[in-house]
Amino acid sequence: MNDVLHLWALAPAAASACCVAADRRRVRAPELASAVGMLLAMLDSATGTVVPPAYWAGMLIAAAVVLAAHRSPRRRRRMRPAVSAVMTVHTTLGLVLMAAIMLAMAPAQPVATTAHVHGASTVVAGALVAGAAGFAAWSAIECARSHAPLERAQLGTMGLATLVMGVAVLV
Repeated sequence: MNDVLHLWALAPAAASACCVAADRRRVRAPELASAVGMLLAMLDSATGTVVPPAYWAGMLIAAAVVLAAHRSPRRRRRMRPAVSAVMTVHTTLGLVLMAAIMLAMAPAQPVATTAHVHGASTVVAGALVAGAAGFAAWSAIECARSHAPLERAQLGTMGLATLVMGVAVLV
């Protein structure tokens, strides 16, 4: 079941990255790098870990910090506005939440069986699922508010991918 949830989460994550790449109205290289990084982390987690989850989590946190710094209001005054503040906050929060999910899905200890054992306690897993559900709900609200079709698609798919990965923590 866990593998199925991982694969189901990959489709909206890939669609989200495609939406960022397809949005030619804005220069969005930092967002595209973040989306591709998140997709690679999820792909590695779904297909068998090559890179340890702690490294993926560190990369996702670093991407969130770089993105937030790059899109800060102080820098935005000197640049042509490329991305709304909502999209910046949404992307950085999604990166941080996905980093926490990646760490929670890491096995607590090496497992010799084929069972998928997560290292997160029940309380942490529940908090992550609640966070993922809240993020998905906020994504849906922002989808309804947005007027740009690609922005709506990115918000919705990122919210869905995060929700599915959050549920996968419980399984």
